[in-house]
Amino acid sequence: MRPGPRLTLALLVAVALLAVAAPAAAHLVGISRGEYTPEGTRVRAVLVLRADEAPPPLAIVDGLRVDADGAPCAGSLDGVEADPPDGIRVRATYRCPHAPAHLHLRFGFLDRMPAGHRHLATVHLPRGDVDTLAALARPDVDVDTGAAASVGFVSMLRGGIEHILTGADHLAFLLALVLGGTLASERRARVEALVAMLSAFTVGHTCSLAVATLGGFAPGPRLVEPLVALSVAYVGAENLFTHSVRHRWMLTLPFGFVHGFAFAGGLLPLGLPRAQLPAALFAFNVGVEVGQLLVLALLLPPLAVFASRGWYPRMARGLSAAIVLVGVLWFVQRVA
Repeated sequence: MRPGPRLTLALLVAVALLAVAAPAAAHLVGISRGEYTPEGTRVRAVLVLRADEAPPPLAIVDGLRVDADGAPCAGSLDGVEADPPDGIRVRATYRCPHAPAHLHLRFGFLDRMPAGHRHLATVHLPRGDVDTLAALARPDVDVDTGAAASVGFVSMLRGGIEHILTGADHLAFLLALVLGGTLASERRARVEALVAMLSAFTVGHTCSLAVATLGGFAPGPRLVEPLVALSVAYVGAENLFTHSVRHRWMLTLPFGFVHGFAFAGGLLPLGLPRAQLPAALFAFNVGVEVGQLLVLALLLPPLAVFASRGWYPRMARGLSAAIVLVGVLWFVQRVA
């Protein structure tokens, strides 16, 4: 078997495994919120979680570790109530040996939440709020109680990057775009086509993400997620039949709008105050772009080397066919 077919087979197997392993709604990442207010020697905690994801309330209180200048604060459950439409609100108080100058929070309950879950922690201070986006890989937050307010730029930036790198359907869409661009006959045409496609896609998702977060309008995931899956299947299918991608940017622009509304699913549930949304939106969108550039930095060099080989068009179309099948599978899963 020649190198071309072997590589094609390996890539087809990789995409098939991706389809089986990836969740049906790759953009829907669990989000919970927590508000933490130091009051003298006490820290009040109010956490809002989805009822179907949350561990028992006592496990949440025990799993949340609060330290005041290195000394542990004893936690007690104050109450649990419904948070419509499908959440619960857990209230707790942590009693510290002294009023903390430095507060350390460790969200140990994250290891009992679904994979990929994120927790937006807001610490209310006299000078303003400090926001941090925590995850299982980064469950700790450190706050100086006399520090100025922060919108958690680094946390939101990192959240945008992770939203791309953990979104299997978006990664498949980018791969399909890159494969289509590399099928152009001339090197200059390939570069121009890729730049136009990716620029239009960026403009599209940036606009719809802004509309969703600042304007408050966003189609529900029951509509957006199947459309994202269809966009993956369509771009893969177009790679099989088209001989020119010069005008594909006209297609990636509206698809960018669809993916932008899906990206909003990672930002809207955070429940940020309206005054903080512009900065959070900017940081999250920059993270999305950085994530895309990281993916492209990994994809483009090897594909650029292979593009001149005689077997490459067959490999690219074979991989595109696999992407079509994956996109159709995701569509069926999300509709069902």
